[in-house]
Amino acid sequence: MMLSTLTALTLAATVTNTETVHDLEPFGGHVVACTEGGLELFTPTGRPVRVLTVEDGLPSHFCRALESTGDRLFVATDEGLVSLDARFHVTPVLDVRWQALPPAEDASTPDYVSRLESLAAVLTPGATYTAFSPRFAGTAEGRLFELGTQRAWSLPGPVRFISDTRDGVDVGTTEGAFSISASGRLSALRDVPTGPLSFAVTEQGVRIVGSHGEVHAWETESVPLQAASVPKDATVLREGWAGTRTSGVFFQGKKGWQRATPTGQICGNHITALARHQGRLVVGTFDRGACWQREDGRWQTVRTPSLPSNQVLGITSDGANLYVATTYGLGFHDGKAWTQVAYGARNPVALGKLSVLNVSRMDDGVALVDGRGVSLVTPGTAPLSLVKRVPLPTEWSKHPSVGEASGHFLWMGSEDRGLLRWDGAKWQRFHDGRDLTDNWITALSTDSEGRAVAGTCQDGFNYFDGAKWTRVRTASGLPSPAIVSAALVPGGALVGTLLGASYFDASTGAVHALPRLADPRVYAVLPEGDSALFGTEGGLSSAPWKPVSVPALSQR
Repeated sequence: MMLSTLTALTLAATVTNTETVHDLEPFGGHVVACTEGGLELFTPTGRPVRVLTVEDGLPSHFCRALESTGDRLFVATDEGLVSLDARFHVTPVLDVRWQALPPAEDASTPDYVSRLESLAAVLTPGATYTAFSPRFAGTAEGRLFELGTQRAWSLPGPVRFISDTRDGVDVGTTEGAFSISASGRLSALRDVPTGPLSFAVTEQGVRIVGSHGEVHAWETESVPLQAASVPKDATVLREGWAGTRTSGVFFQGKKGWQRATPTGQICGNHITALARHQGRLVVGTFDRGACWQREDGRWQTVRTPSLPSNQVLGITSDGANLYVATTYGLGFHDGKAWTQVAYGARNPVALGKLSVLNVSRMDDGVALVDGRGVSLVTPGTAPLSLVKRVPLPTEWSKHPSVGEASGHFLWMGSEDRGLLRWDGAKWQRFHDGRDLTDNWITALSTDSEGRAVAGTCQDGFNYFDGAKWTRVRTASGLPSPAIVSAALVPGGALVGTLLGASYFDASTGAVHALPRLADPRVYAVLPEGDSALFGTEGGLSSAPWKPVSVPALSQR
């Protein structure tokens, strides 16, 4: 019977965090929030309805700006510009990476599309555009360009607001508010709130919004209109609505500002670690700590000071205790309280460097991996108790990058010297040419049988079956040779790249691309049976990876 490796074309689930809001726009009987976790829809009274994600056709969850022409809502994302109709069906418009949209004013949809195409034709390639007016364009690098001329200005901070005036232009950045005269003379407003700043156009004029919620009028340079009159960290104001950097959307009701975005969300979208603890899914993020899913589906988040750092590098559980590896040490939870353990401070387990690269289970205990070796601690006990310290060979590498333990093996990867494996008695080295495609190791997964998969910075991955290496630099099913995560599965491995994820079949040597995920940048993989959880830079995805047979599908 002929078998073919096919994977499902749809995702079982996509989970994102919508608490970073860049824009708000009324459309289709809803208020639409442009967030870093997709488009969140609210009723006019502030009730959350649903979130539109890549599963609904968006090119990316990272929404940057919205603009409406009445019958279409235009959406600028990190992976392209699209429009939506009143039923929220997505249509591609332009393959551009703008973080702003020009004002639609009273333009019809065809006229606005023509305006967008004309703007794309005159903009200088390479810049990240963050604000537009009819005559000017601003960038994330703090540059202001006058369209159709050679004139340009440098300003402090990314440009967030541009308004053409009769004799020049007003420009707002995250760091200040400025006016430029027709002759090109730059002057700054003296009285502005504490940044980072955002800007809103209201019926009463332009408002400068500070990070603590204070609001100033641009025209008068006066004292704040009302102290703390909008939610803290507001990014956008829109007729009784406010979007914020870290708390989502707020609706102004009879009792003042009330949060509309649901609480108990996943802690962040840039996911770097995944694990199970006492049956609960635990997620680690790049800059927003860790969280676990409760029985009611909501997420409980832990950040500093409970953790040494909000940048999580690895997570594991020994059943009783939860271990969170971060850039500033280990966060340890014994079921009752969090304890920080770090090199140079509270360090009962002989950690050798500040960053804990990984934490994993092995036969001899729980392995705490740092850049100078591995501390093995007794599982299931509190406080932590050191079993032994296994130092790295002094002559090996000064730049360890990843590490993992399983069974009686310890593995370490570096940025320049390949891999090491400790078998309980001695270290063995694996290098490029003979064993690996490259010595810069960026991802590692091992098991108790002695297998390993090691991903490299830009030269694909390497699979070890316990006896020999298989090297894969490129393959038709490998979206990118830049590997950032990996996980062993029965008969092969899953690898996450900067352009998607793949399944490697060790029996045939074939590589098969997996379905589209929440984001193409896949930094964590947790296999669970025939499916896997994928932590990306744009949220969490669940997708099947195991091949299915064609006959079983085609006999219907």
